[in-house]
Amino acid sequence: MGRLVYLDNLRSFALLLGIVFHAAIVYASDIKYAIQDQNRSEILSYFCYWIHSYRMPMFYMISGFFSAMVWEKKGRNFYLEARFKRVLVPTILGLLFLAPIQYYLTEKMRTPEIQILPFLKYFFTKENFQHSHIWFLVDLFCFSILYSLVPKSFFSSKFWDKIPKGIYRNLILVSFCFLVVLFSHTQISKGESYYGIFKLTFVFQFSYFLSGVFCYHWKNILIPNDPSQIKTLAVFIWALFIYLVFKDMEIEDPLWIYFQYVNVWVRAFHIFLWVLSPFLWTHFLISVFQYLGNKEGKLGSYLIEASLPIYLVHHPISLIYAYWVRDMEWGVWVKFISHTLVVLGLSFFLYEFLIRKIKPLRFLFGLKNT
Repeated sequence: MGRLVYLDNLRSFALLLGIVFHAAIVYASDIKYAIQDQNRSEILSYFCYWIHSYRMPMFYMISGFFSAMVWEKKGRNFYLEARFKRVLVPTILGLLFLAPIQYYLTEKMRTPEIQILPFLKYFFTKENFQHSHIWFLVDLFCFSILYSLVPKSFFSSKFWDKIPKGIYRNLILVSFCFLVVLFSHTQISKGESYYGIFKLTFVFQFSYFLSGVFCYHWKNILIPNDPSQIKTLAVFIWALFIYLVFKDMEIEDPLWIYFQYVNVWVRAFHIFLWVLSPFLWTHFLISVFQYLGNKEGKLGSYLIEASLPIYLVHHPISLIYAYWVRDMEWGVWVKFISHTLVVLGLSFFLYEFLIRKIKPLRFLFGLKNT
């Protein structure tokens, strides 16, 4: 199996889309966020829920796929060394220096006179420590360690070959994620956390990571046959329909409410949509990127390397801009567009002129040495 450029590009797309998401969520109605503008848009709410419905599960599915590929081709030691260097190191950097910014700004809105040092002393405690946007790296590193503990013969067992190819294997993966998440939710709610790790979200995302591992061994979903345009269009229509229903369910049936206090059938249907939506959008975007993003080039290679550092630095910049602009008498769309452009511009500037060129920073942000 040669290099799957479209998957590298899709993974970068998923990360960089988060920059637009974190700008839009400041001005989106129906969503709670650390810093939000008084004027909000229903359109941006739909946009944010759309991104939220598939982006991170798709990212973890691709990560699981590449984990299986690297383990098989390079071996255990190479895989673990790469995970420590490219995931754990930037995770520690982010948790120590980037994550606190979100909570300092939100606390400063409530208590303007608060000073940074007393806040940090308060923040770095078991009760108050949180991950901000670094949560995805924390989870990814945990997934990688858990994956390394599973005997690889489990994923390559001949038992799995008995499952017919095509739609049946898709149904198995959807059913697996659904049952795991549904059972977990009967025990925990979405808001429960342990040292900043949200338990239900962790299980939800890990089920996609494992699905990605199976996608590698089955040559399924992430390596589809050339799909017809009609099939791609049909998947898009279904994905859009499921998303619209899912958005209404997110508002009417919040997952932070314990399973015991809700309509069981409504909650089960909500979780099914939560699980199904990423599979459909991943199917659709795989087809799009196979067609449009499957050629190597300077821009694609640049973004593949730059996406993680840019994503790590963008969030504090986005929050600082939101904090500064929230009292401005600008229209919501002027704020959103300027917000996106400023954050993108500053994030790429920091990457191009600092992170990319300074070796210690390359190491801290998980980049390979040049």
